Amino acid sequence: MAEKKKRGFLSKLGFKSKDEKLALAAAEKAAQEKLVDEQMAARMAAINAAALKSARQQDENAAGVSPVISEDELARIEAEDKRKADIQAAKDVARAKQLAEEKARKEKLADQAAQKAAEERAAQEAQAARKAEEAATRKAENDAKAEAKRLEDLAARKAEDARIKAQQDAELAKAKSDAEMAALKAKQEADAKALEQARAKAEAQRIAAEKAASEKLEADRLAREKAEAARLEAQRIAAEKAEAKRLRDEAKEAERRAKIAEEQAARDIAEREIAQQKAADQAAKTPAPIEPAPIETDTLAKGNFLDRITTGLRKSTTRMTDQVSAVFTQRKLDDAAIEELEDILITSDLGLGPASKVTARLAADKFDKHITDMEIKIALADVISDILTPLEKPIILGVAKPQILLFVGVNGSGKTTTLGKIAKRYTDAGKKVLIAAGDTFRAAAVEQLTVWGERSGAPVMSASTGADAAGLVYDAITRAREEDFDILMIDTAGRLQNRTELMDELSKIIRVIQKQDPSAPHHSILVLDATVGQNALIQTEAFKETAGVTGLIMTKLDGTAKGGVLVALSDKYALPIHHIGIGERIEDLENFSAPVFAAALSGVSDAMR
Repeated sequence: MAEKKKRGFLSKLGFKSKDEKLALAAAEKAAQEKLVDEQMAARMAAINAAALKSARQQDENAAGVSPVISEDELARIEAEDKRKADIQAAKDVARAKQLAEEKARKEKLADQAAQKAAEERAAQEAQAARKAEEAATRKAENDAKAEAKRLEDLAARKAEDARIKAQQDAELAKAKSDAEMAALKAKQEADAKALEQARAKAEAQRIAAEKAASEKLEADRLAREKAEAARLEAQRIAAEKAEAKRLRDEAKEAERRAKIAEEQAARDIAEREIAQQKAADQAAKTPAPIEPAPIETDTLAKGNFLDRITTGLRKSTTRMTDQVSAVFTQRKLDDAAIEELEDILITSDLGLGPASKVTARLAADKFDKHITDMEIKIALADVISDILTPLEKPIILGVAKPQILLFVGVNGSGKTTTLGKIAKRYTDAGKKVLIAAGDTFRAAAVEQLTVWGERSGAPVMSASTGADAAGLVYDAITRAREEDFDILMIDTAGRLQNRTELMDELSKIIRVIQKQDPSAPHHSILVLDATVGQNALIQTEAFKETAGVTGLIMTKLDGTAKGGVLVALSDKYALPIHHIGIGERIEDLENFSAPVFAAALSGVSDAMR
């Protein structure tokens, strides 16, 4: 009674008993089976109706009859076909249920048989185990258990094989009765496969489209970057062109002014020299007291030679030695002193390399010791001498005739005057010299060379102002060969090293020379003006590349405080040094001597004097 009350109370609360739950589960299962049966019957009816309709059409087609059927008749036929299809479907469903029930029954019987067999075998094995347990060892018990497990597994496999076979039989029966379903399934699988392929193709197209869009974006970005770079490059080129034009204009203006100044100076020199020559000619007509023959420059005593060099370099020496003396009067040589000394030497145009060598030499012996300005001058003289001594080389003439000497350099460097002085030396030594006035741009240059030609006894070949200098050089070489001249000295127009078109003209002259004689010019001599200071390095670089410079002559050392640039120039390019100019007179073009120059420039010669 209490139990019934309890169940009634729980039922009111919504709880169900075990039996009620089982009944509900059975009802749900029956409903599901009924729904499946109805769905299957509907599918089978549809399939059967379609089959009947298809069979009827085939029969009509085979008979060649195409009857005209009314709509009512057609509806009746379709209804009849549907009824037949429903009957057949009901039969098929009933048959399928029957097969399923038989299959279930067989499976149940198989399970019962398997279970019974297992129980019998288990009983037998248990009895055998008990008997074996009495007489066997621990190992035999384990073997018996293993055998029991093997037999159980075998029974389970056999039961599973029976179940699988029964299932296969049911499926075979269903397949025989439902061939159209298999075809439909195959069609669905084919449709699914086609759909999958279509999806894969669409995905591939999407990926390709995304890739193409990405590539287009990247291409657009690169194009924008390239356009921006091109714009910046165009701006840079335009700025460089504007700057180059400004520099060309400035250089052109400077060249014009220098040319005017040079022409004026050349005219003044030519007029002065012509006046001097006339005075000399006038004096020659009158008797003169007999005087001893003049002493040649190269035979002067070394003391006089040293005095001339020392005097000529006075400005360069004073600028440097005064600073050294002011800073290093009994001063300890420490890092600060070395740095200050190096700055003094660099500002004296010696260059960084020689300045570093001087300070390194002093630091090796005198670091942290007191040092005098004289010790610095001696160290400076040693370094200068070491750099310049290997470059001390006079102009040596070869055996080829004529020996062609090409003189190059910028406007106002003293090129024409230097050529005239050297020509005088050669004619005094008995050489037959021909001078070519290759500076066809300045009339004053021709006049100046003409004076030097008369003074040295060397003929001068010239052309009209503005004529082709290369053509004049060609004619000069031809004449020198025909008339057996020993030396042909070629003057060239003063060219600024940054004037490309003028440097091209110089290259043309050299090509003409080499067509006549591949080994020529035998000497390509660069004449430098010491007053330009560090700019001499730029000039040397330009002319070395264009004219193949073989040696240097530095002039106007007496008029500048920048004589140290010869040391910097030699340290960088190591070109032979033939002469130095320390005045206007012919004897002021000295054969270069490295020790004498070093002693004079460093101030050691002043101390010796």
